Parts: sequence; C-alpha cells; structure tokens
Amino acid sequence: MTAITAAPPAGTPLRIGHGAVLRAIERNTVRVVIPAVGTMHLPPVEDLAWFGGLATLAVVGLVEWPVALAIGAGHLLAHQNHLRLLRDFGQGLEQA
Repeated sequence: MTAITAAPPAGTPLRIGHGAVLRAIERNTVRVVIPAVGTMHLPPVEDLAWFGGLATLAVVGLVEWPVALAIGAGHLLAHQNHLRLLRDFGQGLEQA
C-alpha cells in the first residue's frame, strides 16, 4: 500500500500552501501499480472494506443491487465532498 499525491481539479493552481492538504489526501489514498495497465488510485482501505461489505450484502440478497449501487454512489459523493472541503480549508489557511 503506497500513498499518492492527489492532483487538484483542473484550473486550480497548486501552490506551496496546499502541501499540508496534499499530504492529508496522500495518507487516505491507496495506489496500486499494475504492470500492464499502469497505476490505479483506490479509496482508503476502510472505504474498500465498506464497499466489499455492501457488495457482499447485495450478493447474499439482503440488499437489492439498485439500492446497493445508490448507497455506494452516495458514499463516493460524500467522500469527494470531504476532499473538496479539505482542499478549500487549505486554501483558506494559505490566504490567512
């Protein structure tokens, strides 16, 4: 398990003040290198376990697939919103 440096969204210039934010994002991202394909960026291990549990519930039939997909999509959106909030917080600190 190796951390990566997450890139800010297009159009956001990277400045020195973003260093703390990038390190925080790094610690919560998993990078997997596949020789024939390249580098894949995965969510944190806790999120992967959560998705695995949700998929298991769907396979067993305790949760319907459309419901499991909706729950998983909501979880991903919440995670991305958290990263956006962290980046914006770093930018605010830089301006202060």
